[in-house]
Amino acid sequence: MRFKSLILTSLMFASLALVGVGCGQQTSNTTGDKTSDTCGNPYYPFKPGMAITYHETSSAGSSDYTIRTVSVAGTTATIRAELADGSTADMTADCASGSVELKGSSSLGAAMQGTTFKTTIVSSTGMYMPANVKAGSAWSNSETIRMDLSGDAAASLGSITLTTTEQSRAISEESVTVPAGTFTAMKVEIKRTSTTVAKMGKIPPSTQTSTEWWVKGIGMVKTVTVSQDGTSTIEAKSITGL
Repeated sequence: MRFKSLILTSLMFASLALVGVGCGQQTSNTTGDKTSDTCGNPYYPFKPGMAITYHETSSAGSSDYTIRTVSVAGTTATIRAELADGSTADMTADCASGSVELKGSSSLGAAMQGTTFKTTIVSSTGMYMPANVKAGSAWSNSETIRMDLSGDAAASLGSITLTTTEQSRAISEESVTVPAGTFTAMKVEIKRTSTTVAKMGKIPPSTQTSTEWWVKGIGMVKTVTVSQDGTSTIEAKSITGL
């Protein structure tokens, strides 16, 4: 198994997890918005049974994946990322302390059979999406994620550390149409820098600019990302369990 392939797949699972669960910094719901939950952020609902299936297209091809909230107890949720090939990652998300903590392991598909990883939030500052965001709002966040791999294919890799920093700005509230439907969403522009460090090698730092559309009571329904690798688009294909 190639070193870079394993790292990229692990990072993908970590990224999918954060899309589905990130309360970021805990915020209080001062608006009485019924779409909010116990974490106080209407854009990151912890709803048991809710699942969003996304379709991603890029220069590398296309794929589907699902982010599912398996169960919720207070400020803690069990989140599952599911790929079309049957690969899954179960994680626990807890926003009670003001930041999201993820733990879990997964089967990484036939090509990576026998390899598992545990994802841990090493540090987290700032927030991903303010609870009371409005056009013109600006915020930032930085997060370091450590992935500890185990299994025959990963024995020599040790841990992988991914540090991501983001600068975000809300542009406007507008209508957006995706395969899952038409929604009123907050349009957000994000400038993102990621650095990956591993025992046996290093992936060069990457920069991206993303435009995202966030819907209260649901979460992210569309993302268009431009990077040195080209342009990728993620759209919500279906939403269940609302």
